[in-house]
Amino acid sequence: MDNDRPRSSSKFAGDIRMLHGLSSARRRLRAIYRVVAAAALTALALHAPQAAAQAYPDKPVKIVVGFAPGGTNDILARLIAQKLQEKLKQSFIVENKPGANSSIGNDSVAKASPDGYTLLVSSSGGLTTNPVLMKNLPYDPVKDFEPIAMLGSFPLVVTVNATLPVKNLAELVQFSKTSKDGRLDHGTPSTSFVLVAETLAAAAGVKFNHILYKGSGPVVTGLLGGEIQVGVLDSPAVVAQVRGGKLKALAVTTGKRSAALPDVPTVAESGYAGYDIPIWTALMAPKGTPEPVLVKLRATVAEILKEKETVEKMRGFGLDPGDADSAALGRRIASDITRWTAVAKAANIKPE
Repeated sequence: MDNDRPRSSSKFAGDIRMLHGLSSARRRLRAIYRVVAAAALTALALHAPQAAAQAYPDKPVKIVVGFAPGGTNDILARLIAQKLQEKLKQSFIVENKPGANSSIGNDSVAKASPDGYTLLVSSSGGLTTNPVLMKNLPYDPVKDFEPIAMLGSFPLVVTVNATLPVKNLAELVQFSKTSKDGRLDHGTPSTSFVLVAETLAAAAGVKFNHILYKGSGPVVTGLLGGEIQVGVLDSPAVVAQVRGGKLKALAVTTGKRSAALPDVPTVAESGYAGYDIPIWTALMAPKGTPEPVLVKLRATVAEILKEKETVEKMRGFGLDPGDADSAALGRRIASDITRWTAVAKAANIKPE
């Protein structure tokens, strides 16, 4: 029968060519599949950060403050947290982690997952004077954080208990000469406040024994209780007690008077021309936080800092609202470290 006849060589070769053709087609299909799959994965990878930013925040966000409640950093953190919560429809929870001049709280954020769900409200001291005054600091302010926004700047206020027999800065200097060993016990919550107090000491000729506390709130308690004689403190921490007559404000460290304490002269007006040293507070994130998340946070905080209600509240505490120029904040951190290094050297203050 014809079906039993062997195939011709030409017929067999044609079958082989057909099989090779099918195999080549399969290889081309597999190659096309690989290209399409790779493109899809690339598109997904590129889209993921934007998608994450659009969803952010989809769970509560923690804002760490390295001081006890009651000071400027805590007050600002709670104000900003409330506003972020309103705008981004998610909980922003302030967590106080005081200790070691705020380095405990700062370090916890430096080592936190860089996903935008752990943020830091830090004083300028935690970012610019801790590196100058603390040995073996466990975090690097420049390398370990992403700047988000300068929340605000403010004067420090030379503050004493209302019962201390002085009415101005000149009388405080004279009083110090009658004190034990010619020094005043100075309560301070932060390394930056120590250095500001030392610039004041150099200008006015007063001397301080620096006593470290875990926040401005505890320093105020120390002043009220007579544990210490003077505190060069952030204005929001003392405004209420000054207005209530329990503390006396002798001078502010900025070049202009504080809107919250308009009757209190500046250090410069008190006889020390050119003296002008503000302190500031910033919002930071761990290094490596996705840029789309940072962009969202910066834009939202920029809106908050321009709102009339926010500005009025901050002015009431003696704060000048900041901005979300993160590049400028990064430069400020680096330049202030250089500045305070020079101050410490001049005062012969060694890292401890």
